[in-house]
Amino acid sequence: MKPTQANGMRCVHCTSLHPHWDRSLPPAHVVADGAVISMGCPDASNGLLGPNSTAHDIAQIDFGMLDPLCGPIHVEGAEPGDVLQVDVLDIELGSWGWTGLLKGFGLLADEFPQSYFRSFDLTRPEVDVFGCAFALRPMMGVLGVAPAAPGAFASITPTNAGGNIDVRYLGAGSTIYLPVFNTGALLSGGDGHALQGEGEISGTAIEAPMTATLRLKVLKQQKLAAPVLDFSTAPYGETEYRDFLGIGPDLFHAARDATRYAVDALAAHFKVEPFEAYAVLGMVGELRIHEIVDQPNWVVGCMVPRRLFQSRAFSSGA
Repeated sequence: MKPTQANGMRCVHCTSLHPHWDRSLPPAHVVADGAVISMGCPDASNGLLGPNSTAHDIAQIDFGMLDPLCGPIHVEGAEPGDVLQVDVLDIELGSWGWTGLLKGFGLLADEFPQSYFRSFDLTRPEVDVFGCAFALRPMMGVLGVAPAAPGAFASITPTNAGGNIDVRYLGAGSTIYLPVFNTGALLSGGDGHALQGEGEISGTAIEAPMTATLRLKVLKQQKLAAPVLDFSTAPYGETEYRDFLGIGPDLFHAARDATRYAVDALAAHFKVEPFEAYAVLGMVGELRIHEIVDQPNWVVGCMVPRRLFQSRAFSSGA
C-alpha cells in the first residue's frame, strides 16, 4: 500500500472499522509522519441503537458489536521503542447521543440489573440533566496502538498501548503519547462521548457518533511504559461539588460505597428511581482518590456537581 500524504491542505479520512485490537490486521491507511487524519466513528453501540430505541433494545444488545475501532492507521517511520504523539485537533459530534445501563456492566452492575436507555439531542451546545444544563464536552473514549502481544484483544479493554482509557479530558486541544510496539504503530480510535463523568461510573457516558481530527507525529526512541496525556481541565468549569465519601481497606469497595451514597442522595432529592440516578453519574459524577496512604483505610469520593442539589430542597436520602 502506498503512503497517503497528509498536510495542512489535505486530511486522510478513515471510516474503516474493526472489532478488536490485533497487530496482524492490515492497515486501513498508510500515512506520513506529521499527517493529519480524521476518524469517522459510529457510537459505542455500533449503530445498534438509535434516537428512538428503548430499554428493551439495550437489553438485547450484542456486546460483541460494541466499541468498534476505526483504523488501523500505519504511520511511516514508527518502530518499536518509539512514541506516537497524537494531537487531538477537533471532535465533531453527531446529532444525537444516548446513555443507558447495560446488563452486567458498570461499577454497581450487580445492584442495578435493570436495563435503561435515554437519548439526547446534541444539536445544541448543552443537555438537560435533572433540570440542570450541562455543556457538551466532546472527547474520545478510545485511542491507542496495536499491543505488543500477538492475537486478538477486546476493543473495550485498556492496556499500556492505550485503547479504551476513557479519560474525559481527551478532547480538542489535548495530546496523548503512545508507546509504539509494532512497525507503523497501527493507531485506532473510537467511542465518542458528548459528556462523561470522571470514571464513567455507570458504564456509559453520553455515547455519540463522532469525527475526530488528529495530527500524528513520531518521536524517535523516547520509550514509554504506558500512555501519557497533556490536557487542560479548563473546559470543565465545575467548581462546586457535594462529595460522598467511601472509606475502607479496599479501594474498589470504597469506590462502590461512595457511588452508592451518591446514588441514594440523588434519587431521594429528585424522587426518581435509584437506577436513573446511577445512570446520571456516568455523565456528571466524578470519582476521586482523596487519600491512599493512611492504611488500613483509604478514602474515595464520588463528587456530584452541587448545583444539582440546589435546584430543589436537599434530602440526604437517609
